[in-house]
Amino acid sequence: MPELASLHAEVGAVFADAARAAAEAAGVALADVALVGSHGQTVWHDPRAEHGRAPVTLQIGEPAIIAERTGCPVWSDFRSADVAAGGEGAPFVPYVDWLLFTDSRRWRVCLNVGGIANVTILPPAARIGDVLAFDTGPGNMVLDLLARRLLGQPCDREGKAAAAGTVDAARLAGALSDPYFALPAPKSTGRERFGGAFMERHFAPLEALAPDGVAERFATAAALTVESVARAIEGSAGTPVVPDEAEIVVAGGGRKNRVLMEGLAARCAPRAVIPIEDRGLDGDAKEAVAFAILAYESALGKSVNLPTVTGARHPARCGKLSYPPPLI
Repeated sequence: MPELASLHAEVGAVFADAARAAAEAAGVALADVALVGSHGQTVWHDPRAEHGRAPVTLQIGEPAIIAERTGCPVWSDFRSADVAAGGEGAPFVPYVDWLLFTDSRRWRVCLNVGGIANVTILPPAARIGDVLAFDTGPGNMVLDLLARRLLGQPCDREGKAAAAGTVDAARLAGALSDPYFALPAPKSTGRERFGGAFMERHFAPLEALAPDGVAERFATAAALTVESVARAIEGSAGTPVVPDEAEIVVAGGGRKNRVLMEGLAARCAPRAVIPIEDRGLDGDAKEAVAFAILAYESALGKSVNLPTVTGARHPARCGKLSYPPPLI
């Protein structure tokens, strides 16, 4: 517990430095910043109380430290109000996807491949109540865990290790047998389900592997992400099948993995699969843009949780405000 408390403060200090650096890079004085939005770093997400005594989601990164060191008010802890209202507390970016990417004529799927992959399904001219979204399963999480164990690197850069391997069909089928993939939406997940224990269960042994064994593990982990995303847009979560003419817009670090992108293009065809940059937004900045918008909308009193997405009993005003030091 002391370690977690200390980390809460330390992460807050890092976020404060990041906010200051972002303002400086943009040429904006902190005195002119009306509000900082901070999602925090998720360390535990258990909205169904599968692993504890009560539904909970926990993001660390003390917002009072951010407010103290930037002199700006900080809006944070977006997910807890939705969980309190019986929701999954995730995903939250679909509200922003709806604002930025709804097309008047075509279906669009906003796919984010971070540690966990999630989709936002937007029918043509979607109204806010038409939005469907949920976590599909692991995005980069298993790949990154394998990279740390087998390559001594944070990730499989550009998918090079995966590109050298052949998918183990039996191992892939075993991983896809996890009950999460068959759960109906709304649903969300995280490291609690698809972290180290999942990797060990489906990808062990990891010691003393020959090079072809290493490559196979990466190829299979990439195929797990691709297949779980494809099944999701084909209705595995009880949602409508996304039509063939839809466009899949990919954000998150996974868009830099060519094996994932090529696999998605092949598996989801004839639907077009494109990086988010082709629609005008830097994929590395999407989460930051999203939570800036969520903070702004929340501060104006709007509800940014979508009960159709999270399963909450009602719309909620999400987040908490931390004040900067008073002007003296």
